[in-house]
Amino acid sequence: MVGSIFHRYPLEMRSTSFFKFCPVCGGRTQLAGGSHPHPTCIVCGFVFYQNAKPTASAIPINVRGEILLVRRAVSPRKGYWDAPGGFLEEWESPEAGARRELREELGVRLKRLRLLGVYMDSYRQRYIAATLNVIYLAEIAGGRLVPADDVADYRWFALNRIPASRLAFPWIRQALEDILKNRSSIKYMMKK
Repeated sequence: MVGSIFHRYPLEMRSTSFFKFCPVCGGRTQLAGGSHPHPTCIVCGFVFYQNAKPTASAIPINVRGEILLVRRAVSPRKGYWDAPGGFLEEWESPEAGARRELREELGVRLKRLRLLGVYMDSYRQRYIAATLNVIYLAEIAGGRLVPADDVADYRWFALNRIPASRLAFPWIRQALEDILKNRSSIKYMMKK
């Protein structure tokens, strides 16, 4: 996506309008900063920058060239298909985060991670947060697939059988379109 995706959300739903008090001194904040306003403390001057929240996901590929998606067990978009993954911990690299998330959500270890792309999107909590989604293609190295954490189910899909109308977030649709445009990425992952 080119440009900001947040113009479609009312100002009161954006994270910049959600935080009313300074995390440093507790003073009131007000929006300041021109075209990109940030909550700014009127007491100590602290500027509370709200940056995109980084996530990491991996789409496993099996020997038949199918991709693995998970059904969300939690809101937002409960019941919709998603790429396994989640928010990064502070100081965690995207690759380490993708590996951790797949251990937590599916009980598997990954090998041969290959960066597919980085996608912007949004995530609705009590406010709308920007997300920066780093996604890999991967192979499962070991473990037993068992849904856990915030995953209700999983399924292997042929590329022509992806449930496009039931995908949880727009960025997943973009990532899957990129896979379809560049099928050599799947062939590369299947080579031993």
